[in-house]
Amino acid sequence: MRFAFVMAAGLLAGCATPQVAPEPASFGVQLYTVRESMQRNPFAAILDVARLGYDEIEFAGTHGADPALLCRYARGMGLEVAAAHADWRQLKADPAAAIAEAKALCADTLLLAWLPEEERRTLDQWREWTARLSAINTLAKAEGLSLAYHAHDFEFAETNGIRPIDLLFEGLDSDIGFELDTYWLATAGVDPLAFLKANADRVTHLHLKDMAADGSMADVGEGTLPIQAIIAQARTQGVRHFLVERDDAPDPWASLATSLDSLRAMPLQQGE
Repeated sequence: MRFAFVMAAGLLAGCATPQVAPEPASFGVQLYTVRESMQRNPFAAILDVARLGYDEIEFAGTHGADPALLCRYARGMGLEVAAAHADWRQLKADPAAAIAEAKALCADTLLLAWLPEEERRTLDQWREWTARLSAINTLAKAEGLSLAYHAHDFEFAETNGIRPIDLLFEGLDSDIGFELDTYWLATAGVDPLAFLKANADRVTHLHLKDMAADGSMADVGEGTLPIQAIIAQARTQGVRHFLVERDDAPDPWASLATSLDSLRAMPLQQGE
């Protein structure tokens, strides 16, 4: 009888609702970090990203390689494509070509990567780009692509009393996403965690980049930003892509390795 009771208790325990562990966070690389390696041999660079243990990549140009071949190679290495950055000149002159290249790269999102100063001096210029991006969004959606804007720090500086970032959030179609950068938010004097919470429905991609005590860029986990809390909040609100980037790394590959080690050591649970 005792044996039967123990067996029954064991069976009941086995039927209890299990504690479901949160899905592990996946991390990618913005390939601008290793742009010199990409310029020499993009296929070798993609292979090295996979060997480091990252899960996805974000393209910042094809460096002369065939986009479809880059896509097939990346997927063959087990890497997903988080997005493709597009040059502002191409989006202005030939958005259809930018959309076609992003599709060939297997990206589900096309991103405006940067606006030079001469394109963003006035609010009228910002309004022109807002209208242009909304028109491009219609073309992209027809091809099954999402569109997003990559913000830096200059969008947070007021022009005639208005922050361009506010103009973008208010003026762009609601289904156009935003890619934020932890370092550039902090550089602009904006709390990355607070900004994420205030804009939970618009942020789709996040660049992970730390800030040293002197304000310079640092590898993830080697600086002062609350990266763990930022990621936890972003995951809670549905940010899909977390991409490590460091523009000025003395050794880009060592920087990527250090950042991934730091991320893997963080208890990144949703809802923290």
